Amino acid sequence: MSYRIQDVLDSVRDGAPAPRTSTTDIIVAAHRLRSRRRWAAAAGAGGAAVVTLAVVTGIAGAVPRASIPQPPAAATPSTSPPPVTARDFTQPEGLGFTIAQTRVGVWQIGPAGRATLGYQQIPVYRDGKTLTVDNVAYPYPDGLLTLYRPGVFDIATSSTFPSQWPKQYRTTYSQRTDVVIAGRPGIEQQFTYQLPILEDLRAKKKANPGPPRLDDPSIKTETFTRTAFAWKFDGTSWATFVPGPNREPLSRTESLAIVEAVAPGKPEPARVPYTFGWLPAGWSVSAAELSPTDIISGVLLNPVKLSGTTLDRQFDEYPAAGRLTIWQGRPKPNNAPAEGQTMKCQDINGYCTLLIDRDHFAQFERVGKTLSMDDVRHILRELRFTTVADRDSWKPVPTA
Repeated sequence: MSYRIQDVLDSVRDGAPAPRTSTTDIIVAAHRLRSRRRWAAAAGAGGAAVVTLAVVTGIAGAVPRASIPQPPAAATPSTSPPPVTARDFTQPEGLGFTIAQTRVGVWQIGPAGRATLGYQQIPVYRDGKTLTVDNVAYPYPDGLLTLYRPGVFDIATSSTFPSQWPKQYRTTYSQRTDVVIAGRPGIEQQFTYQLPILEDLRAKKKANPGPPRLDDPSIKTETFTRTAFAWKFDGTSWATFVPGPNREPLSRTESLAIVEAVAPGKPEPARVPYTFGWLPAGWSVSAAELSPTDIISGVLLNPVKLSGTTLDRQFDEYPAAGRLTIWQGRPKPNNAPAEGQTMKCQDINGYCTLLIDRDHFAQFERVGKTLSMDDVRHILRELRFTTVADRDSWKPVPTA
């Protein structure tokens, strides 16, 4: 994946407020930029400078603008909490969630985020931490809890915790240590990473207009340390908590309190604001995403049932022959259907945009060429939408 560098560097400018953002913020912001501006790139990006995702994430903190107040002093416990006894968890049937929405200190576990055939993934939000997109502030997570299905992931055979760590962070890892989490066996591992000092990055850009050299050794950096945890949450299957590479404090004690607070909840299917009127024979949804941001819903479609080593991949790398995303808002002008039309497609890039109502639109991305563009149009035209703004009207995701 690649992105226009100007899109992701606009906020690195003299006088801009010093943002505090995570790698995840930048990955998602870049994904939004790609999705909403794809038409412009297809139409005339020709010789425009682009950067890969690894380079985009190397300017951590540059975008997007976020407002993140410091947590109150009471957020850091002065003593270790009492041990938590083992809890009885169940695995979801189909694409769904079985973890309760819970609070601990200034953090909120959930609501649910992603459900795949290999795991359920739950964001952990810090009070007041937001990501601003198109002048709207959305809650954004400090880290991710991932609860795997049996046999999908084994930390003992994995060299690192499952996360995306670009080389630009110069990350180092400690030795793993055995630990008991909520009455279950687990491990912990500290990682130390470097982020550029934003004031220095802006000063370099002011002195030398144009894309900064992110590998420039003269750019000053600061060092941060976080603790990741893995434990057998249901006695058999592994769960992980991996903090994002943020700038605000998150101690080992606070991270441990978060994982100790994970609790079973009422099983809930992943839901979408539509039903499929048509899919090619044999096709089904293999992963679903629900979000409190402008990307309110997303599903990944495949012609075969996934299995084996593909099931533990991160959501943005999960196998898919098609991606259907529902957005809140209006498509960008370059991406919008013509006056009086409801759909616009770019066949050469495998994209279609469909207007749903005044406040929502759908976008389908063909991955590879398993689907024809006629198939893409057919899928979109046959969608039967609920009242998108009313999440209680959403329907369980069909998986077969």
